[in-house]
Amino acid sequence: MSEAMESPSVEGLNAWRMEARPGEAKGVMQELLEAAKKTGAEVLIVDGKLVFGWEHLASAIFHARKAIAEGRNSSESLAMESLLYASGERQLSSAIKKMSVSDATSSIVVVHLEGGALYLGKEWEPLPKTFAPERDDLIQYGISGSELSTVDSGRHADLVLERVAAVDVIKK
Repeated sequence: MSEAMESPSVEGLNAWRMEARPGEAKGVMQELLEAAKKTGAEVLIVDGKLVFGWEHLASAIFHARKAIAEGRNSSESLAMESLLYASGERQLSSAIKKMSVSDATSSIVVVHLEGGALYLGKEWEPLPKTFAPERDDLIQYGISGSELSTVDSGRHADLVLERVAAVDVIKK
């Protein structure tokens, strides 16, 4: 296994966030997918309210790449495998339902996974390296109130990282 696969890292992770007005997120997603297809880029596009920092994405992508390298993947694409891990779900259908961009999405996150260049408009801003997750968003993600009470509020995102890592156990 290469050194880069040893542990999750945020090095080289290119991710951006954009606030979306009601009803516009799916159109933005389609534009991004078409632009990525033209350049051969592979991208992960998710509901930004369910992204809990760089470590969340880095861990999901790390676990997805590792699963693919070891032949344990549930999907043929890095984007879908990353979505599965980012969601903390066992099934791709549940991951898609949970993390996908919809008409109700108010924040979109896009990650450039590999391949050609990805060109974004100026309304996109780099995903902040750190931010405090909102309690309601964590509950929407599937973290219970009792789970949240087990750690200090500054460590709530760690519960998400546990869910990401647990996908390897629950998808067997």
